[in-house]
Amino acid sequence: MIAKVKTAVYIVLRRVFRAFEARFSLLEPRVREIEGQRGELDHLLASVTATEGLARRTAAYVDRLAEEVRAEIAAGDREVDAAASARLAALELALSELRASVRLTQALADRAAAPAPPGAAVGGEESSGGGPQPRVAPAARAFAHLAPGLDLLYGTFESRMRGSTEEILGRQRADHLGRLVALPHPELPVVDLGCGRGELVGLLEAEGQAALGVDANAAQLLEAGAGTFEEADLFDWLDGREDGTVRAVVALHVVEHLPADLQVRLVHEARRVLAPGGMLLLETPNITSLAVGASTFRVDPTHLRPVHPEFLRFLVEDAGFSDVRTELLHPGPLELTGPPGAEGLVGDLNGLLLGPSDLALVATQPGPG
Repeated sequence: MIAKVKTAVYIVLRRVFRAFEARFSLLEPRVREIEGQRGELDHLLASVTATEGLARRTAAYVDRLAEEVRAEIAAGDREVDAAASARLAALELALSELRASVRLTQALADRAAAPAPPGAAVGGEESSGGGPQPRVAPAARAFAHLAPGLDLLYGTFESRMRGSTEEILGRQRADHLGRLVALPHPELPVVDLGCGRGELVGLLEAEGQAALGVDANAAQLLEAGAGTFEEADLFDWLDGREDGTVRAVVALHVVEHLPADLQVRLVHEARRVLAPGGMLLLETPNITSLAVGASTFRVDPTHLRPVHPEFLRFLVEDAGFSDVRTELLHPGPLELTGPPGAEGLVGDLNGLLLGPSDLALVATQPGPG
């Protein structure tokens, strides 16, 4: 009986196993398919991971490239701005020289149309107004073809060598405007002798100050802008002025154009015409700097001789001025350097070799302001 049961159970189990085996054989291709798909998914996941890393690296590269492009664009804009500014400055200089040429042509035409006076002027020589003026030759020479004298060319020469009107305005505003505006007796004029193009006169009048520019060079005054000007020899003008009727006497880059006896006369006449508390202001190239005395001073053919600040100080103090002081102006772009501990020596060498290009002497008329 037991044997029959075992045989029956065996038969049932075998049938079940065969049925399971048949079912498994049906599932096996699907399992293999799923396993294949799983491999593909793993491969796809690896590809996605690699692609994500590449995308991050690409984004970082694009960001860096964008920053570099923006930096290059900014640098290009700065270069364009610098080039445009340089071009504009060159055009302004060319326009200034063109205006001067037009005025020169008109002056030559006027001179040609005017009858020649006895002892006609030829060439160009020193002006007591700070620039060249016609000199009288012992015997006038007649030429078939006209040529300008240096007096007519001097304005253009000064623009090129000394600086544009805007540059001179900037310097005079920084150097002298404040001290002149602060002087007593605002009802009296500040007189700029040898005023040239009259930049200082324009600055003073723009501040509501009484000012007058005097120059013997008519061509220079033609270049002057707004302001009150008088064409005259500065010594004739001073000689006709009453005592104590001027607030300040200013002579910027004039004394180096004068012989020594006229330098003395300028200082003493300034002392006479200044009101109490008034100011004498002289500016001249700083010939204590070798770069100026041995080089740049010689550029202007109308400079007679260098004027040492100690000589100017002597003249002014001897004339009776008080509070006399000198100031160095307009430092140059170059400067020597040295090792630690040598600062004093290096400073002395810089002053001797590469010192500021100009100096001012300032003095006060004694008396209550």
